[in-house]
Amino acid sequence: MKSRMSRCAALIGTVLSLSSFAQVCNDVSLYKNGETGKMEITGMTFPEAPEWSANWGEMEALTPPYIRWSGVKDKAEDWTGMLVLNKMPVTVQGGNLTFKVRTTQKGKFGIWLAGAFGNSAAKFFDLDANKTYSLKVPVEELVGATAKTIEKIGVGLFDVPAHQYTTLFVDDVSFSCATSGSIAVGEEEQYPYSDLSPKDPRRDGKFLETPTAMTSAAYSEDLRRKIADSTQADFVLSEIEHRQIEEFLTRTDLTPQKSRNGWFRNMYLVDRNRLRDSVIANPKGLFYEAGEAAAETDKREMPLLIGNVDYAYRMCNDSACHNVQLVNARILQAGLPSASVSGSQLKIFYDPYFISTNRDVLPRVEIFANKKWQTLEPKSELLVDFESAGVQPINIRLSEGGVIINQTLYVEVK
Repeated sequence: MKSRMSRCAALIGTVLSLSSFAQVCNDVSLYKNGETGKMEITGMTFPEAPEWSANWGEMEALTPPYIRWSGVKDKAEDWTGMLVLNKMPVTVQGGNLTFKVRTTQKGKFGIWLAGAFGNSAAKFFDLDANKTYSLKVPVEELVGATAKTIEKIGVGLFDVPAHQYTTLFVDDVSFSCATSGSIAVGEEEQYPYSDLSPKDPRRDGKFLETPTAMTSAAYSEDLRRKIADSTQADFVLSEIEHRQIEEFLTRTDLTPQKSRNGWFRNMYLVDRNRLRDSVIANPKGLFYEAGEAAAETDKREMPLLIGNVDYAYRMCNDSACHNVQLVNARILQAGLPSASVSGSQLKIFYDPYFISTNRDVLPRVEIFANKKWQTLEPKSELLVDFESAGVQPINIRLSEGGVIINQTLYVEVK
């Protein structure tokens, strides 16, 4: 890949001297309010990677955001993994490890510490389903009375039955007596916004190295030249195709899959009816690249696809369609490259790279997020929270050149 959206974590902290520990013993919060971290893939047996800033509502003392794991396996197994959280490594001696935990199924939860000394003893708790626990573990029970540098925290659900969908929540992880070195999580790699004219049809390949082939043109070369002599339009569609585009943009009953495919289909109808090549950025290529970008973040972050194209369509003035006139129209629409979202939040990027247009101006984008309309500025991002799983709407308003479109996209929140 030429560029990665995924957020990486690199252990770059330095460990403070153990001899000075007693003079700087403080409460150190490792996870609170949705800080990102890292879960080691090697040795992980959870069925899915964690969601770092989940929001499934308040559940007793558990308030969003929090870490969430969900999944199911076809055989009974222990689910375990090692976390590297903010401010790690930390040096601890005495005090307590505190955290909140909740699970959707009754079971045994375990937690332990790890560092150069290896893995500590584990502390186990029997949890009832759908009950939030605020737990405290004396550090001495885990690593003894001498100072230890903690590089990882192990968590696990044990003896999870087969074919049982289970969700685990963890929040507010802290030590009551610790010192922290440098922040362990490296700076986030910024999304690679493009600085280009939206009208420029050239795209260098941001997430896919191999260019996507153009859609085959509907018109022969001779017919393209003949029609082009009678109009200034770059694209000429049939009236039926025009009506299909109009109908899609006003529908509020779409499935997530149809919502996703609609952007591709509509832009395909426009692009295939081109009279000239290299007028707009290849919408098929943008769609595939946006899908790759979404996949790189496990469908938690996605660029917004936008089509803003002037075209004409053939309107029949008689039943046999012998008398035809060309009518000017415009498609202004948004789309997302995935029908599903992994987790209770979706970060949407407004990158000019993902606009296919024959107009010079970037459309204004507004998204109804967190119970209010918010403007998504070009080369910026917006976080959309979902209150529950299942099919969820995302309301978007596009405006440019006197045209205003209110559109509802649908995704399945998993």
